Amino acid sequence: KSIGGVEVELSRRDATLRMAATTAAAAATSIVGMAYPSEKADAKETRGARSTQSNKGGDNITASVYIAITLDGYIATSDGSVDFLDKYQSSSSAQDGDMGFSAFLNGVDLIVMGRKTWDQVISFGEDVWPYGDLPVWIWSRQRPSEVRIPNSRKGQARVIGASPPNLLQMAKREGYHHVYVDGGTTIREFLRCGCVQEFTLTRVPLLLGSGIPLFESDASNGLELEHLTTTAYSNGLVQSHYRVR
Repeated sequence: KSIGGVEVELSRRDATLRMAATTAAAAATSIVGMAYPSEKADAKETRGARSTQSNKGGDNITASVYIAITLDGYIATSDGSVDFLDKYQSSSSAQDGDMGFSAFLNGVDLIVMGRKTWDQVISFGEDVWPYGDLPVWIWSRQRPSEVRIPNSRKGQARVIGASPPNLLQMAKREGYHHVYVDGGTTIREFLRCGCVQEFTLTRVPLLLGSGIPLFESDASNGLELEHLTTTAYSNGLVQSHYRVR
């Protein structure tokens, strides 16, 4: 992007942490009613032979969450800001890389994100698009014609208005195996329907005290998780991978 005519390079490493939390936080206040059916889009068959290691059943479909969260459970301040992540972006080392985001995406063949998350992502501009050629389903109660999709993404993104269980069935019928669910409200709605199987949570060593929470009692009460791996990064972030029991 350009600031005052000066070209500023935003590296993939810096962008991905914000993508993993900023976009989800932006969606946390969205209203998702899921009222309208999707319109068919001519998405290109570009996903290739992506990894489906997390799909143990082969014919099943896995929905995963990948997000940054403070130690007290918030993904943003009350006004939706995630400026507190800036210091961790700037202090990460070369050995941290993108903190596992590329590896995670390599195992995904479909992204489902809330409409406000989508709006935030496209507002970053063409230079900040960490999703490669992955198809994106925009989960929204708005009619497809009311959701802005840039020309460069029209063969890649479509609007879906199904409930989480029906959406995953649609994805399964279309041959997808591993879905990345993004956006605060979207994640909570999928949780409420029992439609999330895996979590990658990057814990930020910060106590906000208040803000927009990722989890709510009615969406995640009593959910048991199996710990798979944990990685500590030089900037203080600790990332853990869990599977729903």
